[in-house]
Amino acid sequence: MASPPDPAEATEAIEPAPPDAKVPRIQRLRITINVFIQILLMLALFGLANYLASRHFKQWDYTFDRKFTLAESTTDFLKKMAVPIRITALTVRGSDPEKDLSALLQQYKENMKGKVDIKVIDTRRDVQAYEQFKAQLFKLGLKVETNGVLVQSDAGTKSKANQNSYKFISEDELYDVDAVKQTATAFKGEGLINSAIRAVTSVDRPTVGIVAGLGTWRILPDRTSVYDELRRIAGLQNIDLEPFPILAESEVPSHINALLWVAPADITEREAGMLKVFFEKPGHSLMIMLNPANRTKVLDAFLSQYGIIPQDDRVIAVQSGSSGILKRFDVDARFLDGSVLTQGIVSQSTIFLDQTKSLKIETGSDKQRAENIDVKPLLSPAADTFWGEKDFEETYPRFDKATDNGAPVYIAAAAERGAAKDPRVQVQSSRLLVFGNSAFADPDSTNAANYDFVTRSMNWMLHRDVVTSNDSSTDKTKHRFRILIKPEQWQRIFWTSTVILPLAALMAGLMVWSSRRN
Repeated sequence: MASPPDPAEATEAIEPAPPDAKVPRIQRLRITINVFIQILLMLALFGLANYLASRHFKQWDYTFDRKFTLAESTTDFLKKMAVPIRITALTVRGSDPEKDLSALLQQYKENMKGKVDIKVIDTRRDVQAYEQFKAQLFKLGLKVETNGVLVQSDAGTKSKANQNSYKFISEDELYDVDAVKQTATAFKGEGLINSAIRAVTSVDRPTVGIVAGLGTWRILPDRTSVYDELRRIAGLQNIDLEPFPILAESEVPSHINALLWVAPADITEREAGMLKVFFEKPGHSLMIMLNPANRTKVLDAFLSQYGIIPQDDRVIAVQSGSSGILKRFDVDARFLDGSVLTQGIVSQSTIFLDQTKSLKIETGSDKQRAENIDVKPLLSPAADTFWGEKDFEETYPRFDKATDNGAPVYIAAAAERGAAKDPRVQVQSSRLLVFGNSAFADPDSTNAANYDFVTRSMNWMLHRDVVTSNDSSTDKTKHRFRILIKPEQWQRIFWTSTVILPLAALMAGLMVWSSRRN
């Protein structure tokens, strides 16, 4: 049994401290200085972080349509931009165009490093600023009544009135619109602004002649002609397209740098001589889009001497359907590797509508060796089921190895005359492009690959190795996602958000309060 505690020891254990013992003092001054230093350090770190962030901007874009990322070709173009420009966006705050333009113009501001002045005017709320801006434009001879984007430069090309160079893009032009649903399918602002910047800062605006008088221009479904569509595309590339009446002229005017010929009829020896003189002058180019329905014996002979030989056939495939054997003339095509024209798009596919004739590639002739003519195929059918059929009017054509044209089947080719062997050596060569189909001349927004290749071809003909991009690579596809929620799912969402979650938070709070009370 334990003995009771000694009362003397218990008294000694609770004896208070002697009166002369010193109580430690709170060092208020030291604490104040410590807190002050911490606040100063925190402010210094905050300021340093903002200073570095403002000068070393970095953004990660995880949006589905890469909304906050410029195309690589655009960033390369902007790095070479030495002329300051002004971009003014006329839009309505909170609208879809304003959101798309704000994100896009921020990227231009970051990439141009102080060489661009960007202003956004709300045409609905900033009425005074809008009217003042319209008054300034009126002095330049430009009347703006719609929302859009104005790109200006003081150092670009001058208009006839010696006014500052400018280019206006209306809000309607900024989008590709679904004709049925009337909804935007793609935002094209980046490509259009690229073209506008080049137009207002560069004096390089060459002229391409489109041959008129021998051949026909197709009428497109929207009642415009192929000429209208090609002129629109050329304008976006800062190129002038004008008709060239070949029957009324004895030579090609000196201001025309290249000739484009859509669906040509046959030519005489006189026109063939005119084309030969024009093409073989260094720096000149030809693009010819053949119509297989036209017999062009003299034109075919002209093309053949440079190694591109049109064949008297039709590229077809035969398919079995519910109604029997079907002839297919529309050609699914693929871009071939080995040419600067197809770099980056080799994996893409396109389609040749209507009828197409094949092209034979010839190399090693005396003329090619003497004049350094390099020929390359550009497009071929994507499937081996296509061949060049001579008797294409037969009901059930079959491939005949003896008479028809089998693999390889080419439907577009390019030839370059007088090119340097070393790509680092810059010389003015003559360039020739031949398509086995004239329908390729009417690219639209539904066939982005055709549109991109036509723009590349025009710039290649004009020896533009570095140009501002205006093709589908800069478009921002508009995606609209919809989540369908059933009524019973709405009920579950209601009970979860308004009852279960608040009760769970209340119960957790009561448990914490109860544990602290205990």
